Amino acid sequence: MTVRRISAVVLLAALVAGAGCGERAGAPLPAEMDEALYVQGMQLKRQGRHQEALGPFLKVIEKRGSRGAAESHLEAGVIYLQHVKDPVEAYHHFRRYLDLEPKSKQADFVRGQVQAALREFAKSIPGRPLEAQTARLEMDDELIRLRRENDGLRAELATVRNAAIAPLPRAAGVITMPDDLRAVAPPVQVPAPEAPAAAQPRREAEAVAKAAPPRGSGRTHTVKAGESLFRIGQRYGVKADAIAAANRDLLPAGAGSTLRPGMELKIP
Repeated sequence: MTVRRISAVVLLAALVAGAGCGERAGAPLPAEMDEALYVQGMQLKRQGRHQEALGPFLKVIEKRGSRGAAESHLEAGVIYLQHVKDPVEAYHHFRRYLDLEPKSKQADFVRGQVQAALREFAKSIPGRPLEAQTARLEMDDELIRLRRENDGLRAELATVRNAAIAPLPRAAGVITMPDDLRAVAPPVQVPAPEAPAAAQPRREAEAVAKAAPPRGSGRTHTVKAGESLFRIGQRYGVKADAIAAANRDLLPAGAGSTLRPGMELKIP
C-alpha cells in the first residue's frame, strides 16, 4: 500500500470517529410523544394503571433534561393530583409544564390544575376556613415550595446514608405537615367571647390602634426576582402582613399584592 493510500485511510477513519463522537455528544432526541417510554406510559394510563404509568413519564423527564418534556410533566402532574393524592408533586409538574408551554392550548386547563393542587394542599392544614385558604394562596404557594425543598433534602440525605438507587414514586397517603412548615403555618384562631356593650368603644379603639401602619425602622429592601413578602419577612424577622402595611402605597392589596423586581420596600 502506498503512502498516499495509507494517509487517505487514516484521514477517513478520523472523520468517521469524529462524526460518531458528535452524534453521541449532541444527538438529536426524537419528539417527546415518540419516545418509547412516553408511549409505554400512555398505554399503561389507558389500561387504568396510573401509578405504574408514572414511572415511564418521570424517566422521560429525566432523559430529556433541559430540552424539556412538557407533556410528560402534564401527565405526571395529573397522576400525582388525581391518583397518588400528592398535590405538592402535582403542583411542581404543572408549573414546569407552564414554564415550557405557557401559550399552549392546554395552558388554561393546567393553570386550573395548579389552583386545584393548591386547594388540596390547603385542606391538609388544620384550623383554616375555606375563605382564609382562598385569600392566602400566596402563602400556600410559599409553603409548598418550602416543603418541596425540605423533601428534596431528605431524599438526598437518605440516598447518601443508604447508598440506594433513586426511590420509586411515593404511594398515595395522607399528607402530613413537616415540623418546619408547621412552625410557619398560621395558628388556629379561637374567637373571643362577645364583649359587653360598654366595652365595645374601648375594643374598637384597640382595633384601630392595631390597624395603624407600623412606625418605620429606617430599613429598606430592594425586591429581587422570585422573592415574596413571606421570604423577605423571614430575612428581617417580621411578618409579611407588617411589611404590606408599611408599604400600602406600593402594595394596595396588602400581602396578596404582586411584587416586582426593583421595588424599594420599607421594613418595619
